[in-house]
Amino acid sequence: MEVEIREVTAEEWPEYVRAEHIPFGIQLGDAEMKYQSQRYGAWNALAAFEEGRIVATAGDWDMRLTVPGGSDVHAPGVTAVGVLPTHRRQGLLTALMRRQLDDFRGRGEAVATLLAAESVIYGRFGYGWATTSMAAELDRVHGAFRDDVAPTGELQLLDKTEATKVLPDVFEQARRRQPGEVSRPEGWWEQHLRDPEWARDGASELFHVVCRMGDEAGFVDYRLKENWDDNIPQYTLRVDQLIASSAPVRAALWQYCLDVDLVAHIRFENLPVQEPMRWTLRDPRRLRATTLADWLWVRLVDVPRALEARRYRAADRLVLDVVDAFLPENEACYELDAGPDGARCRKTNAAPDLRLSVAELGSAYLGGVPMTSLAAAGRVEELTAGALAKADLVFGADVPPWCSTDF
Repeated sequence: MEVEIREVTAEEWPEYVRAEHIPFGIQLGDAEMKYQSQRYGAWNALAAFEEGRIVATAGDWDMRLTVPGGSDVHAPGVTAVGVLPTHRRQGLLTALMRRQLDDFRGRGEAVATLLAAESVIYGRFGYGWATTSMAAELDRVHGAFRDDVAPTGELQLLDKTEATKVLPDVFEQARRRQPGEVSRPEGWWEQHLRDPEWARDGASELFHVVCRMGDEAGFVDYRLKENWDDNIPQYTLRVDQLIASSAPVRAALWQYCLDVDLVAHIRFENLPVQEPMRWTLRDPRRLRATTLADWLWVRLVDVPRALEARRYRAADRLVLDVVDAFLPENEACYELDAGPDGARCRKTNAAPDLRLSVAELGSAYLGGVPMTSLAAAGRVEELTAGALAKADLVFGADVPPWCSTDF
């Protein structure tokens, strides 16, 4: 049957919400559906319609992406992507992704981002794995800091109303210093701070603690999972997110989590792979990584504008032969003159130094995935001797990229 892809109207929004949850095995109850039905406009929404019925969905948040060098670029965050089980393998996802990228180009976007439910899907649409998430655990008994580390800071426990007013500004301050982080629209904060019971997995509501040190600030959101073993408290403290604009603030928030009474185990849901607080522990080995996974995926929608939006660690020139089968408008050789103060990128007929797909360029864009690693996997071709080492130096970031935001 003929399928129409278009934006969703306010009247169609409840059906869209129901349809986007079904591929994830979620049937929304009446109360949750009533709440979600009132959120029309929280993000841009596309859908595939068959005989007037929604059979596939895709959306995007209005977000900004922090890039190396301290600047940021407008970068829609793709979300709510799904196809009904009855309509899989019919090309609907491909059609939605193409329409969405056409819309992004029409809006003048240079970069797009997403989190992938399945990591095998989005490479074929030009998205590259750009940041990595680490889940980790630490037994509280092994959480002592080195003797020369004495975190200080003004800590305040916030109720939900206070958190709504305080946390967005604190996050934005830290976000602008962390490459790979994305901004959080008002609709994102509304959903996060609402903290519905179905999101708690048997643990408590979120606790919110803010820490201030002069002009620096941060916060931690965490839950407590109650457990008693022969009348001995064995609680688990689950850190949902820990955000800080400086290392001292981060240390103070870690210390707070390690000092909460009744707790035997601390579980961190999403840390940087290069988590600096590991090195404050007397016994760093005790912080056990339980999961390493892809997190933020980056798609260059307009290659020259995207490459000009960030700063580079060293000044040099590279010619990149970029392959983009899904968005052929991007496919060309580009000369990149880059440095710490900025960059210029333009199409060229010069001989290329490297050949790579736009997905690999997305992986390297934030400086967290070396070109040499991609080349070792057969995903980047070196055409000029020494170009890979040069690209690693130029594209590398002084601050490793990381994203804390789930969308």
